[in-house]
Amino acid sequence: MRTATLEYEKIEEFLCLIPSFPKSTEISFFEEEEKMKLFESLHEKELKEICGTNKEDSTRINNLRKELTEIVKELLSKNIDLDDSFKRYLVIEQEIENSFLGNQYIYVKQRTLTVKALYYYKLENFDKAILFTLEATALIEYLIKQGMYTLCTRCFEQNKNISRIYFTSKQMELGNKTANSLMCYLFNGEYNEGLFGNIFKNNFYWSKNPDVREYFAYEAFISIVEINVKSHLNNHLDFLPNEWNIDLNFAIDNPDRQIIYDWISVNKHLKNDNYEEYFTSLTSFFQHSYNKRYDILKISLFIDLTKLVIKLNVESKELITEKINDFFYHKIISNKTLYNTWISKQYLYNQARFSLEKSFF
Repeated sequence: MRTATLEYEKIEEFLCLIPSFPKSTEISFFEEEEKMKLFESLHEKELKEICGTNKEDSTRINNLRKELTEIVKELLSKNIDLDDSFKRYLVIEQEIENSFLGNQYIYVKQRTLTVKALYYYKLENFDKAILFTLEATALIEYLIKQGMYTLCTRCFEQNKNISRIYFTSKQMELGNKTANSLMCYLFNGEYNEGLFGNIFKNNFYWSKNPDVREYFAYEAFISIVEINVKSHLNNHLDFLPNEWNIDLNFAIDNPDRQIIYDWISVNKHLKNDNYEEYFTSLTSFFQHSYNKRYDILKISLFIDLTKLVIKLNVESKELITEKINDFFYHKIISNKTLYNTWISKQYLYNQARFSLEKSFF
């Protein structure tokens, strides 16, 4: 089976352009960093007002947060031997039960519960992971309604985590619903079913700390794309799922929103078999030198391109793969581990292609 002339020509044109695409940048977002510092200062102020912390309390809480952060790093970096990390977590949990009261207890408790949820997520006990995430969300909402508005991002984060649990456990419909509703809320302030928490029904909370909320929207979008890539590395024929973002509509009033909009457009054209528009938008996307935090968007586009090449039975598939690999090696800065995993599975793409070819006889 030969690919149609138009598709073949577009693939050849794109193949020639790959070496000319620019490398990702490592530009420091100074303005964002300054905003985050101000946000942290506001968070400390709210912590003092709502939880009644003094200097000694703040030191204790910050030390606990650092310990929990280290445990999170450990849990994220490995898939086996999680018990040692969890034992350290249990010591912290007991310390909290013995040492904190009132709103201070609620504040540190919600922090620990999200770590506990991560532990069960890594064990693939998804029911418990959701249970502890929801418990944390309830405590977070309580503090938000007391006036600790900087915790709104924590509530957003728990919904992102729940979508991750759904996607990883192959509950795609639920994952799509939660992820789509979260992005609609973050970008537009729209409430849709699928979100966990009552604050989403009140635009008063959406209006709090808009700069941080906007920054979190980009990070959440990128994170959900990464979750879907990781969850589908062993699927060698079907395009990466995009039901959670394909119908997103939002104002484009800054460069980051434009990047996300353009990425969605590329995928729309691919899924609709509009190959001319697909290759035009794909080329345009790669001709921009985006910050490295958007590398995962490029990785996902190239994975889908590889699958398209298999579907169309393009004879120069190996050459295209070589060009893509070279681009990753020299011009992608972040997500190196994910990239290496994808490369290690290239032989599976060849197997998938062989299986597809056999089906035509």
